[in-house]
Amino acid sequence: MTTSELKNTHPCVTLTERRQEIRMLEKHPIPDRSYIDYEKYQNEIGTASVKHTISLQATRGCPYNCAYCHKIFSKKHVYRSAKHLLNEIHIYYDMGFKRFVFIDDVFNLNRKNSSNFFELLTKHFHDIHLFFPNGVRGDILTRDYIDLMIEAGTVGLTLALETASSRLQQLIKKQLEIDKLYENIQYIVEKHPQIMIDLFFMHGFPTESKEEALMTLNFVKSIKWLHFPYFHVLKIFPNTDMEKIALMNGISEENILKSFDLAYHELPFTLPFDKKFTLQCQVEFLGYFLSKERLLHVLPRQMMLMSEDEIIKKYNSYLPVKINSFSELLQFAGIKKESISKNDFLKEKNISPYNVNDKTRKYFCKKKYRWNPLKILLIDLSLFFTSKSDHMLYDTVETPLGLMYLISYLDKKYGRKINGKILKSRIDFDSFFDLKKIINDFNPNVIGIRALTFYRKFFHKTVENIREWEVEAPIIAGGPYATSDYVNLLYDYKIDIAVIGEGEITFSDIIGRMIDNGGKLPKEHILDQIPGIAYIKNNRANIYHEEQKKITEERKW
Repeated sequence: MTTSELKNTHPCVTLTERRQEIRMLEKHPIPDRSYIDYEKYQNEIGTASVKHTISLQATRGCPYNCAYCHKIFSKKHVYRSAKHLLNEIHIYYDMGFKRFVFIDDVFNLNRKNSSNFFELLTKHFHDIHLFFPNGVRGDILTRDYIDLMIEAGTVGLTLALETASSRLQQLIKKQLEIDKLYENIQYIVEKHPQIMIDLFFMHGFPTESKEEALMTLNFVKSIKWLHFPYFHVLKIFPNTDMEKIALMNGISEENILKSFDLAYHELPFTLPFDKKFTLQCQVEFLGYFLSKERLLHVLPRQMMLMSEDEIIKKYNSYLPVKINSFSELLQFAGIKKESISKNDFLKEKNISPYNVNDKTRKYFCKKKYRWNPLKILLIDLSLFFTSKSDHMLYDTVETPLGLMYLISYLDKKYGRKINGKILKSRIDFDSFFDLKKIINDFNPNVIGIRALTFYRKFFHKTVENIREWEVEAPIIAGGPYATSDYVNLLYDYKIDIAVIGEGEITFSDIIGRMIDNGGKLPKEHILDQIPGIAYIKNNRANIYHEEQKKITEERKW
């Protein structure tokens, strides 16, 4: 359903004019890393499977139209210049960082600029490691480009397959050249066996046959030396082309809704075949992953690039069992320790920077606030609390890069007029009790919350608790959930605004209006002038109505 269709279907939701896409990334400040406690994050691995990393964003926007993706990004692909990226890497390299993670999945789309970047890295650095964990488009790689990536320091590369069926490639609009991807993977495996190469693939597309599902599984199994292939059972997100395809092919809206909150390995109610078949595929895949021949080949290479603690954490996040030591991993796989050709791991001290918090504070020079600045609390809810995360596979910890970009933009624009704080669930608060204490101590004027669709229940529970603590600060939601499903999100009347386009600029406009309005949300006729937001008029009246209704219901009992 398009934005205009949503607006017509839900007339009570006010949707303002569309926000124009950001075209010049280099005009935006680099993220102020001093807003987070990096020394906490360095105890955990991220999506790149390792610790002690700096995450970077080189591009925005994706020109592809894959059906399963949220339509939250611009179709205009914009990028930072090679020199601009190099300058940022220099900052963190001087702080002691040697590992850099690129979150872009279309990093290699602009081949000229990205090739120039790798060439510059080769000239300036000889001891850095680069990781690309978000599923680079592998069919547009060339052998020369692959060699250049690896010469520049690439040691971790994740490629995206999704499906080995040509018919399904057309259906999901990815239109990947499967043979070309296979050739490139084989080239990397044979010529650069030291590289950790991973692969994303999906299972359970609408109309997918058992034969097509097995075709994809066999494609993966045919590449013996993949390090961490990811078997994702398809999740169908709202307001995507995949949702339309599913509905057109007899998958009910009820079953789509029931499957929202399932993890990627859990079996949804939208499968085109029986769950027993999917379970059989998962068992067969696990058998491939735990093959002694495969593990005896990849483990020594992982030991060259990862510390023992990183390997344990990675396999813990990947396998459905608890691994406490490398010996336990070998025992689980039925491998004798003397069979491993390498006897030692990467020394963590060789890649671990020290006094990171002091160094980031010194570089970014924390400002002094004016009297009574607008207090902005930004919360990233992309991790469950420790007590709720036991069932999660692929459970890794990423720094809240998007919120760092957001607060850095606000700092540049408003300077001493604002005082910002960033929190991430599980890392900065690991219970609602912890969050309540932080909110009481900080006493924010406005709260911004970033959430993914997968965490929507966690998001609404958090908002409910904040309101029950009698916090009156406006709550502004952002991230993929707010952008792709803002209508359902806003029916929670405890939320004031959903930001649905170009977060830094849009949120900045709201903050500017609040500063002008004595720290309060502006009137609705002013909100209507801010592009890229959605809200429900008379929202506070709706909250009052809901509270009165709740009191009435309680009195009945």
